[in-house]
Formats: sequence, structure tokens, C-alpha cells
Amino acid sequence: MASFQEMLDHIAPRGHTLIVLDKPITSADVAQQWRAYIEQVSDRVEQRGAVLIVPFSDIAQAEAFAAMPAVKSCWRMVAVCYHGALGQEPELGAGLAGVLSSQSDPAVPFNGLKLPGVVAPDPKYTLTRERVNRALNAGVTIVKTGADGVPEVVRVVTTYQVDSKGAPDDLLLDVNGPLVLDYVRVVMKRAAELEPRRKNTEQSRRELRSLFLAEAIKLEEAEILQNVNARANALTVVEDPNDRTAVKARIPADWVRGMHVINVDLDVY
Repeated sequence: MASFQEMLDHIAPRGHTLIVLDKPITSADVAQQWRAYIEQVSDRVEQRGAVLIVPFSDIAQAEAFAAMPAVKSCWRMVAVCYHGALGQEPELGAGLAGVLSSQSDPAVPFNGLKLPGVVAPDPKYTLTRERVNRALNAGVTIVKTGADGVPEVVRVVTTYQVDSKGAPDDLLLDVNGPLVLDYVRVVMKRAAELEPRRKNTEQSRRELRSLFLAEAIKLEEAEILQNVNARANALTVVEDPNDRTAVKARIPADWVRGMHVINVDLDVY
């Protein structure tokens, strides 16, 4: 049997956006290994943003995984749970991956999308809305049985609950966060690569900044980014003080959130 590192060495050169496991992770050490890997391939050097999908059929087990220190501060992991779907973890993970890859707009939420490859479990496993909300707040993506009897996504969240210092943070709670960031990075990289031969001068840096701003405006028109003009001053391209052959670009990514909650006050007269 191949070691964990041998497995990573096998899949790394082949490229990936979604990595799907066929069973839960119960070991904190394994969770840490996976986190180190997806962060390494997603960093500014590799730039191959990846999201890890870990399937569960038991809500308590999923919450225990999401609570692991290496997991609860990671926004590139998704713990998906369909409570009671015993033995269907491979289909559950694959079904969610299919849902995530089926949408071309990274900012549109996945609420309500169907997972037809999964069989609905016995109704006795149905979770209350309060229990579902508690799991979502704990970093667990929930699948439920829809009114038509077909499994459907409630909301796709990452396991991210706290920042690197351990403070509560919901900035990248929804999986759309990393999907949008990776999408924006690809858009900006492709735009810059259209002209790979540039002098590192003030004029060239101004031109590159204008290019990035123009792309950001297009992304705002597509409702993927927002407040681009308001944050335009934060979009900068400057010479790297440590390498005069390099520039450092900072692109504000105020991404468009999904409409997950609709609160209504009913006034009766």
C-alpha cells in the first residue's frame, strides 16, 4: 500500500481543483497532512487552488472533524455530511464535487442543488432545522432530503471558523470565498501573461495596475466582485523592495456573498 506522501506525489503533478476523499478523516495527523498539502499547491508559487472534500454520514463525526485545530482554521476544506447515508460516503463526496464543478459563476451559492447519485436514508435520520444550523455554524456542509425525495444541498460551507490567531472569523465561511479568490487570481494572471515582456519601470507598473483595475471592473459587472471603484486606491502595483526584477501587486477582493438568509417581518393589521 502506498504511503500518504507517495499518494500526494502521484496526484500533485496531474493538477486538481477539487480533491474528493471516499471516507471520513478521523485522525488529526492525517488532517494536518492534507491541510499542508492543499495550502502548498494553492500558495503564490504553485497557484493551483484546491479544495478538499471530506464526506461523512454521521453529524457528530463531521463536527468532530471540523473542530480539529488544523481544520477549523482552514478555508480550503469542506466537511460534507448527509446524516444517515451510511456507506455512501464515496457517492456523497463525488456528488458534491459534481455540484461544485457544474457552476461557471464562483459567486453563486449552491443551495438547493440536487445530488441524484445518492440514495436518501431512512427518514428517522432527518435533522431538525436547529440541528442543521448548529452544524453549519460548526463548519459542516449539510445535505438533506428534499421535498421530492432527492438529496439536495442546504449550504456549502468550508470548515473555516477561526483565523490564524484563533479568533472567530466568518470571512471565508462559504466555499464561494476560496472559489472566487482562485477565479480572480486566474483572471488576473491570464491578463498579465498576455504581455510577458515588460520593463520594470514606473510607467509599466502604472499600465499593469490599469490592466488589473479594468479586469476587476469586469468582474464587478459580472457580480463576482463588488465595491471595486470604492477600493480602487487599494489596488497597487509597486516594485518589490527585495527584488528589482519583480513587482508586488495588491488586488482588493471584496467578493459578492450569497443570499442565504431572508428575514421577513409580517405586519398584520
